[in-house]
Amino acid sequence: MIKSYLKPKNILIVILLLTAFLRLYRLDYPKNYVFDEVYHAYTAKEYLKGNKEAWSPWGKSPPGVAFEWLHPPIAKELMTSSMFLFNSTDGWAWRLPGVLLGIFAVFLVYQLALLLLKNQNSALISAFIFSIDGLVFVQSRTGMNDAYLVAFILISTIFFVKERFILSALFMGVAIATKWSGIYLSLMYFPILLYQRQFSKLIYFILIPPIIYLISYTPYFLIGYKVSDFIELHRQIWWYQTHLKATHAYSSPWWSWPLNLYPIWYFVDYQKNTIANIFASGNPAVFGIGSISVILTAIQTFQKKLFNLVLIVLGFLVFWLPWAFSPRIMFLYHLSPSVPFLALSLGHQLGSRLSDKKGRQLVVILLILMLINFVLFFPFLTGIHIPRNFINLFFATNFSKNPF
Repeated sequence: MIKSYLKPKNILIVILLLTAFLRLYRLDYPKNYVFDEVYHAYTAKEYLKGNKEAWSPWGKSPPGVAFEWLHPPIAKELMTSSMFLFNSTDGWAWRLPGVLLGIFAVFLVYQLALLLLKNQNSALISAFIFSIDGLVFVQSRTGMNDAYLVAFILISTIFFVKERFILSALFMGVAIATKWSGIYLSLMYFPILLYQRQFSKLIYFILIPPIIYLISYTPYFLIGYKVSDFIELHRQIWWYQTHLKATHAYSSPWWSWPLNLYPIWYFVDYQKNTIANIFASGNPAVFGIGSISVILTAIQTFQKKLFNLVLIVLGFLVFWLPWAFSPRIMFLYHLSPSVPFLALSLGHQLGSRLSDKKGRQLVVILLILMLINFVLFFPFLTGIHIPRNFINLFFATNFSKNPF
C-alpha cells in the first residue's frame, strides 16, 4: 500500500506542493522593500504609472529608492504585469512572478535531470535538493531579477538538450533580456555545437537573442525614446558595470560563493525580545556537499566524456567562473544560475549510489542533513520572528543591539 503512494509522480507532486507552500508563505512580508527591491520593485511600480523617467539613467527618484536601468527590463515588466493584473502594488504582487518561476524552476530541474541522467531517482533527488536551497529560495521571494534568470536559463537548456534550437535560442534571448549574464549560455552551447559539428545551429543563437532583447524594450520605444537614446542607455550601462568603484558590507569575491562564506543580509526587524531576519544564503550542506559532487562529476566527465555530464559541469562553471574577471562589486546571489547545476550534480552522484544498502544509507543521511539545514535556517530565509538568544547561537554577531 505504501509503495503505491511512493511512485515518482506522487513524490514529485509532494515536492512541488511543499515548494509552493513554503515559497508563497507570508509573501506579503515584509510590507516594505527588501534589499534591492528599492531599485527593481520600485522601478516596476513606476513602469505601471507610465513614468518615462523610470527607464532613464538621468531619471530623478525620491530618497531611499532609485530607478533600476542597469539591467534589461523583462523581470521588471513581469512584476509590473502582476501588479496590473491583480490591481495591487503591495509586496506580494511584485514578488509573485518570481515565486511562480521559482516553483516552476524546481519542476524544470526535475525535467532536465530526467533528460540528462535518465533516472527517476536522480531526477527526484535533484529537484528535492534544489527546492531546499536557501539562495534561490530567497531570490525567488524577493523582487529582483535572479529567479527569473534561473528559470529562463533552465528552459533554454532543456530545449537545447532536446535539440529544439530555435526555442532554446529564444529563451536564451529572454534570459539575456532579464540579465546580461544570460549570455553565458553561449559558453555552454557554442563549444558543444562546435564539437558536434552542428555549425549551422550556431546562427540561431547569434541572431535570435538580439531580436528578443530588442523586443523586450518595446515599452521603452512606445513611450517616446529613440534609437539614439537606446544606444546611450547601453553605453551608460556598460560604463557603470565596468568602471564603477564601490564597496558594500555584504559583497564577496567570486571564489567564495561555492563555500557560502558571505550570506547577504537583506532585512531585519527588531522587536523587544525577538528579531526577524532575511539572509540570502545557500543551504550550507547543499553547497558544501554539492561542491564536492561537482568536482567528482568533473572528473567523471573527463574520464568518460559523457555529454550529459559535460552539460552539468559546464552549466555550473559558466555561470560562476566568468565573474572572476568582473571589475564590479559582486554578491553571493550572482551564483544563483549555477545552483540548479549544483543540484543536478548532487542528483547524479547520490542517485548512482542507491544500488546497494550502504549507498542508500549514505544518501538518506546526506539528504536528511540538507533538510535539517533548510529547516533550521528557514526563519532566516523568510523573516520569522524568533528569540534573540536563539539567533545568537547561529551568528557571531551580537544581536542585542541594532547594527543599522
